[in-house]
Amino acid sequence: GPAQAMPEDGPRIDVRREGAVLGSVALSGAKRRWLIGRSLDADLVVNHPSVSRSHAAITEEGGAFFVTDLGSAHGTKVAGTPLAPQQPFRLFDGLPITVGGATRTLVPVGTVAALGAAVREAARERAEHARREQEAADRAALDDDDDDDDDA
Repeated sequence: GPAQAMPEDGPRIDVRREGAVLGSVALSGAKRRWLIGRSLDADLVVNHPSVSRSHAAITEEGGAFFVTDLGSAHGTKVAGTPLAPQQPFRLFDGLPITVGGATRTLVPVGTVAALGAAVREAARERAEHARREQEAADRAALDDDDDDDDDA
């Protein structure tokens, strides 16, 4: 079929081998979890004998992205550091993920921008909430003043 267009904006994982980008998987939409493994059901299929069917997962929480080794036989590394199984590890742009003995690397791109956007959105919602609470408090204070006038 036609080559898939690379996601331009938003966070993604670039699949690279010897510097060349073989493909990209967007870390966006309604999903919060992307499976990496040899299984054809995986979001990132890495077909290598040392890669487990369900090898690792990328998850998104509050705009931040994490990779977790799912107890794979041959392990997962981030920038060459082996991950402890079932312990989510924070992803950073450009720090390559490797699974088993596969030569391809999975490189996060645009994840920091995604986190910044999520943080800004959360701050905006907090400010809006605080403004509404302040307005309610102001109205309550005005109501109290009216009561005092009645007592006089």
